[in-house]
Amino acid sequence: MMNTASIFLTTVLSTVLAGQEPPANEPPTGEPSLGQPVVTSPVSDREEGPAAAQDDPVQLPDQAALRAAAAEQRMVSIARADAWFAALDTLQARFLQFSPDGTETGGDLAMDRPGRVRFDYDDPSPILMVADGSTVALADFALETIDRVPLSATPLRYVVGTEALNASEAVAEVNRADDRIYITLVDPEGETDGRLTLIFLDDMPDEAATTMALEGWYAVDAMGGLTEVRLFDATLNERLDPRLFILDDEDVMGRDRRRGRR
Repeated sequence: MMNTASIFLTTVLSTVLAGQEPPANEPPTGEPSLGQPVVTSPVSDREEGPAAAQDDPVQLPDQAALRAAAAEQRMVSIARADAWFAALDTLQARFLQFSPDGTETGGDLAMDRPGRVRFDYDDPSPILMVADGSTVALADFALETIDRVPLSATPLRYVVGTEALNASEAVAEVNRADDRIYITLVDPEGETDGRLTLIFLDDMPDEAATTMALEGWYAVDAMGGLTEVRLFDATLNERLDPRLFILDDEDVMGRDRRRGRR
């Protein structure tokens, strides 16, 4: 069996459940990403002589202006994502996970920023993942095991509010398409392979960032496996039981999953 801590790091916010198909809301292929402007090539077969001189000259885009616009859009998108997170205290939602082998599973997400989150997978999955503010615990009730990794060593820290996006070096790419913002994160230290892309619905970009919604994310691991998570029925800033974010060994050892839930 694969090491569960490594699986967590490579799938970022998921575990051992793993589509080969790209997510429906992935940035459309073939469209230029920000920072990659389209350059119009001059017409190669234009006639020489007076007739050609009468044609309108080919206008090439101002590359410096395009780069400046892309940089500004990048900063605006990151700032809006940070502002959305800053206004978020708690989040509860249903999630649906699509794994690289085509497996689909659901569960309940609870987040209490900063630092705490719980992913409770539906039965028959034996997996429960809990971050308590300093560590991330991955419990397997079938095996009666718990693996722990430091929260600071995972990209989860950007989601649960221990580090702002604009203050980090983890942002590798920012794109905007179809009223959505895609922010791709990688480990700036290079200790963890793969990448995580957060997906925000932002159909009112002239309004406050609180009008945005976190739709989910997808993670690509070191082997190219794609895991997508979609969020549904989210409720924000309601009080959560702090016991949701406590997971002790005795909660898992010798107890079935149903009894292990709080």
